[in-house]
Amino acid sequence: MMLKLICLFTLITSARSSDGDRSPFYNKCVNSCKKSNCTAESEFKPHVANKLDVWSKLLLWSCEDDCRYNCMWKTVQGFEERGFSIPKFHGKWPFTKLMGIQEPASTFASILNLAVHAYMYNEMKQHFNDRSIPVVFWRTFAIVCMNAWLWSTIFHSRDNYFTEFMDYACALSMVTSLFVASVIRVFHQRRKMSALVLLATLVYYIEHVRYLYTGRIDYDYNMHVNIFFGVAGSIIWILWGVVQYVSGQRYTWRLLAFTLASGAALSLELLDFPPYYGWDAHALWHLTTVPLPLLFYRFVIDDLNYFKTSLPIEKRSLKIT
Repeated sequence: MMLKLICLFTLITSARSSDGDRSPFYNKCVNSCKKSNCTAESEFKPHVANKLDVWSKLLLWSCEDDCRYNCMWKTVQGFEERGFSIPKFHGKWPFTKLMGIQEPASTFASILNLAVHAYMYNEMKQHFNDRSIPVVFWRTFAIVCMNAWLWSTIFHSRDNYFTEFMDYACALSMVTSLFVASVIRVFHQRRKMSALVLLATLVYYIEHVRYLYTGRIDYDYNMHVNIFFGVAGSIIWILWGVVQYVSGQRYTWRLLAFTLASGAALSLELLDFPPYYGWDAHALWHLTTVPLPLLFYRFVIDDLNYFKTSLPIEKRSLKIT
């Protein structure tokens, strides 16, 4: 399973230059459009600006963005007329924008993921209203995940350098948080080691994010970082979950199912097919992850109940003040 994850992540690495945007027709079209419709500052000329729909204006589409979008579809038409397959543009399949949103399906799926995490966050609050360290930790974890899906929603709505950076940085925060959670939960009795791993991961994450924002995003390096933390966390969770299940803690089946299903859902990215009714492989991957937090947070709730009842009475009230 871990080898499969490594292969999948390696193959997913984004190709930022694609057949579509390398096409001479596309580049000539974009340059001609910018010359005819845009000012030197890449803003719409007055006679063109009024043609832009209100949603695109609200989502800050620039004149160059609009030229790329229109030339993209002209290029797709040219490819199809010559019997060629639909090309990608800047590493992405062509999508028909909806209300100014560049990738409606991925945006919708990201909103659903955000909603499920928010729902389960409220579930945890209903079950545990104290401020004990384990409860606060898992609430913080849920907030990190909600923030990541919020930026995924924003990025798929409007792709620019900043939203792309935030999507990558926040997605990694979710992966590293799951890794840290596995270490803290499994090795909770070794507090110094857990604290060291937490500190080292936090420092590395901050430095990695700083590096990502120094210039053009290094996609290969970022993906390798995701591979490391994702695979390491999955190995820890699976090994610990199996041991706990065999020893009688049957509720860990949800953790095992979540980890395995996450890897299976990732396989959709291997297909990498053009949008079908607006849904490509990436959007479907996001859609299949929607129910998975239900499994994971149910495990967290059961584990918090078990963890609290198994602690000595004097440690159950340990709280953050």
